[in-house]
Amino acid sequence: MRQLLEARFPGLRWASAVAQLVRRDLKVRYKNSALGFFWSFLNPLMQIVILTIVFKYIMGSKIQNFSMELFTCFLPWMFFSQSLNDGAVCVAKDYLLIRKYAFPKIALPISSLLSNAIHMVLGFTVLFAIFLVLPVAFNLYFLWVIPLLAIQTCLTLGLVLLFATLHMYYEDIKFLLGSGIQLFFFLCPIVYTVQNVMDSARLAPFWKQVYLVGNPLTPLFIGYRTALLHGGEWPVPHYYLYLAVSAAWALLILLVGILVWRRYQWQFSELR
Repeated sequence: MRQLLEARFPGLRWASAVAQLVRRDLKVRYKNSALGFFWSFLNPLMQIVILTIVFKYIMGSKIQNFSMELFTCFLPWMFFSQSLNDGAVCVAKDYLLIRKYAFPKIALPISSLLSNAIHMVLGFTVLFAIFLVLPVAFNLYFLWVIPLLAIQTCLTLGLVLLFATLHMYYEDIKFLLGSGIQLFFFLCPIVYTVQNVMDSARLAPFWKQVYLVGNPLTPLFIGYRTALLHGGEWPVPHYYLYLAVSAAWALLILLVGILVWRRYQWQFSELR
């Protein structure tokens, strides 16, 4: 019956392949782990504690409520960075699967992205639990997280498609990507705020604008922090314009990623 439905509705075959791969990735990630999915909560919490100690208590950051300011951006950052690291090698990792079975190859990067999205959602449950304890006033601005995540997902998927394709030709990609992600972390307003950048006397106004429009993650992280903690009081004027630029970047990168993937996916089974 399942085979008949998949033959009649090709989309079901694609969805089935993605669901099976996501289930496999989630099982493999915490296989033989005593804590299992609890690492989805513990990993970001431990890293946030370390970053808080370093930037708040050692380096003396003046950001109020530093841990919560960091938490709201760090979860989306982990989703972005882990998705790129996992997605870049997803095709090479399952090379034998590609050669042995006929299935939509794009299910590999999509399933890798979705498995990391599930971990981010689990992390957000911890964040909202903290909001209940503090307590933080819930308001409609929280809903801004949905379009922000949609833009970030499009951006991330486009980059995953590009890097997964490049990695099939150049093994160096995974090493360059690992280093690049670590550097990119400090180009995003995560351990500092966009206000720190705007108030900097060392940066010319031109470079401040480049910072806002040249990095598509910057308006997104501004949005997460503002929607969740500051009730929609956007820290930069014309924020919606910068968000539109970020969305345009995301759609452009996604389009390029899809075109590159469609052009080269047919060669994957012959490359290794």
